[in-house]
Amino acid sequence: MTLFRQLQIFVTIMLLAVLGIVLQINFSDTKEYVRSQLYTNAKNTANSLSLSMSPFMDDLSIMQTMINAMFDGGYFEEITLIRQDGTISYSKSEKIEVEGVPQAFINMVKLEAPVAEAAVSGGWNIYGTLKVKVHLGHSYLRLWETFKQLCIWFVAIGGLASFASYFILKLILASLNAIKNQAEAVGNNEFIINNRVPRTPELKQVVLSMNSMVQKVQTIYNREVETLKKYQELQFKDPLTGLYNRKYFIKQFGNFISSNDERSKGEIILFSFEGLEKVQQISGFQVVQQLYDFASATMKECTATKLYSFISCLNANDFVIALPSADSDESNLCTKMIYSKIKDFVDANREFREHTEFAAGIVSYNESDTISSVLTKGDYALSAAKNSAEPHFEHFRDDGNALILGKLEWKKMIESALSDQRFMLTSQPVVSDTGELHQEIFINMVDLQGQIQRAGYFMPMVIKLSLANEVDQYVLRHATDFLDKNQDITLAVNVSNDFLKDRESFTWFRKFLATVKHLSKRLVFEIPDEAIGKSFDICLDFSGLIKGTGFKFGIDRFVMNETSVKYLHLLKPDYIKIEQDYLLDIENRGEAEVALNAFLTITESLGIKLIATKIENEEQKAVLEARQIKYFQGRGIADITPLGDK
Repeated sequence: MTLFRQLQIFVTIMLLAVLGIVLQINFSDTKEYVRSQLYTNAKNTANSLSLSMSPFMDDLSIMQTMINAMFDGGYFEEITLIRQDGTISYSKSEKIEVEGVPQAFINMVKLEAPVAEAAVSGGWNIYGTLKVKVHLGHSYLRLWETFKQLCIWFVAIGGLASFASYFILKLILASLNAIKNQAEAVGNNEFIINNRVPRTPELKQVVLSMNSMVQKVQTIYNREVETLKKYQELQFKDPLTGLYNRKYFIKQFGNFISSNDERSKGEIILFSFEGLEKVQQISGFQVVQQLYDFASATMKECTATKLYSFISCLNANDFVIALPSADSDESNLCTKMIYSKIKDFVDANREFREHTEFAAGIVSYNESDTISSVLTKGDYALSAAKNSAEPHFEHFRDDGNALILGKLEWKKMIESALSDQRFMLTSQPVVSDTGELHQEIFINMVDLQGQIQRAGYFMPMVIKLSLANEVDQYVLRHATDFLDKNQDITLAVNVSNDFLKDRESFTWFRKFLATVKHLSKRLVFEIPDEAIGKSFDICLDFSGLIKGTGFKFGIDRFVMNETSVKYLHLLKPDYIKIEQDYLLDIENRGEAEVALNAFLTITESLGIKLIATKIENEEQKAVLEARQIKYFQGRGIADITPLGDK
């Protein structure tokens, strides 16, 4: 029970008790007053009647007439005339019947009718005694009316006092409520400063102390985020262009090729400039910087809407654009646009026009390639482009015997796999010292020849043909069917960025969550880190939906970039999956150890589990365990197997 309710109940009880006591006192006083009045009336009646009867002691009929007249003209229960010897000379009485007063009230309020006596005498002669007993009906009626009025005032004053106390307590406890909300916000990793400082000294001190604590926690959090940001800039950003550097390209592109998803197939575009050293000698570095800035902006414009894409500056002369999930048509269109704009810029500036040449090479890659082979093909395409006529760009053509399918063939193959249930699910567990956290779901396809194809083979075309929603729904349905039959397993399902952005799918997903709410403890959802930077608002809506329905979610393929770290406290994922080479790279560099500590501080303060993925051997796991990482996933821990074969 809340403090407000406790105080409200206490105040209400006290008010009721006080009002009840006041009502009891008032009613008791009224009762005593009525009882006194009854006796006074009875005594006065007895005295006046006895005096009136004294001259007629010898005529009983006249005395009877007087008694009858008095009885009929007043409220009396009984009037009795008793002789000196004790015999009753005459008695007039009436049975008590009270109208307009509840019997329960009469039973509760016991009134004893007082009996007044007066001597009937004349001189020295005494006839006897006159007894008068007053009728209680009028008194009960008066007490009942008084009681009703007291009750009405009791309810009115009590209600008004309770109503007033409610708002007074609300006002007094508003500061405590703000402190409670502030404490809950800290528990939810939110930083709220309470600007309404109460005047009550005790509450004022508590509010100021809470504000100070929140500011300190926020300062620590912001400092760790800034540390991580500086590390990213130091390790993965080119200082001249502000783009990612060669190291980042090698690391990230290597992850793409081995990802076993839609990123493992796509396009690479290389841009190479010649003569920039000459321009710098003649015109200065500031002129060359203008070209860097223009080229960077042009490349970013081309890749702004493409998921997973990024741009790297390999050296002072060479740039590379990674376009996962793209096809040759998209890469050619992007290359033409960039080439045309850069050429116009060069031709419009005499400093570059006279000394600068540039070319572009395009390479398609897939899951069977290596970084070395892709760069070799890129160099070959650049060489061919430089030796070709304008425009100087070339697409590397592989003369292998790979089967080339058109979009129509791909569409038929994927749709038939959906209808024929030829997609199969595999899983890989995430483990810790305390046991299995969950199993991550992967999707594979059995082609018409009966061969099992991994996601990297077909997912790029699934995305391109806008079939990701159907595939995601397929995975979700089969995963929940499996969970209904296996009560001791938790599954993690990846939700694609295309699925998140499609409003119809999001509506379907909302209804789907309602139907599988009984699995909220054993069904986890994952979104790709790349989606945060491209569609943060959608990811925030997804986070709210998941947590609002009682499910959990995590972020997959986290790369510790500035945008993702910045929004962690808003998304509040339950866990983050980060590939081990990012963590091991940090471990192997002395100055970057601080960055890992900062990242661990951020995740721990937000209550986020950190999962290291792609663990290949026990040595990698041991190094990461020494850095306080507790959750692991990879072939060195457990291989990917068909779902259920555990």
